Amino acid sequence: MGSKILVEAGDILMRRSLTDHAPAAQIHVIDTAKALEDFRLGHEAALERAENLLDRAITTFQGGTGEDDEAAWQVAAVYMVELWATRFSVARLTAFDPAPPPPSRLTPAHPLRLESVSRQAHEHLLRAGRFLHRAPRCTDETDVVRAQHGMHEAARMLHAQLDGLSLQLWVLISRFCAEVQAANLRILKASAPGATV
Repeated sequence: MGSKILVEAGDILMRRSLTDHAPAAQIHVIDTAKALEDFRLGHEAALERAENLLDRAITTFQGGTGEDDEAAWQVAAVYMVELWATRFSVARLTAFDPAPPPPSRLTPAHPLRLESVSRQAHEHLLRAGRFLHRAPRCTDETDVVRAQHGMHEAARMLHAQLDGLSLQLWVLISRFCAEVQAANLRILKASAPGATV
C-alpha cells in the first residue's frame, strides 16, 4: 500500500485535513467514543462494540491514507477516541472511570497509548488545542502560530517513536487531535455555570 499523503508547504491549518483523506473514519471514531462512554455508564457489552468500531476506524484510516502501520494507527486512533469521549463526560468528575480491563486496547494501562509513547507529544497536543481555542478571541495570529508549532512538534516526536507512519501524516493526525481538543474546551466553557454563548 503506497502513501496517499502529499508533502504540503505552508500553514498546517490550510492543508488537506485527515478527514479529507478518510471522511468515514471520523464517524467511526465518534461511534467508538460513544460506545466507550456507554461502557463507562455500566453497559459492559458496549466494550466489545467499541473494540469493533475501533478496528473499523483504523482500517478506514489505513485505506484513506495508504499508510497501514497497525501499531501507530492504534496509538493515534485510541487517542482520538479518548479525546472525543471527554465531551460525553463533561458532567462527571470521573471522566475515565471505569477503565476497560486488559487486554482491551482502550485500557489506560495498554503500552500503545500516546501518552506512554510520548508524554511530551501529548502535552504539545493539549497546548495546541488550547491555543486554537483561544485564537478566535485574539486580534493577532500568535495563538495560531503557537498551535501549529505544537502540532508539528507533537508530530515530530511521535514520528521519532513510530515511524511506520510518515511525518506528514503525523502532522495531520496532530492537527485532528488539536482541533478536537479545542472543540472540547469550547463545550466545557459553554457548559460551565453562568456561561454565556
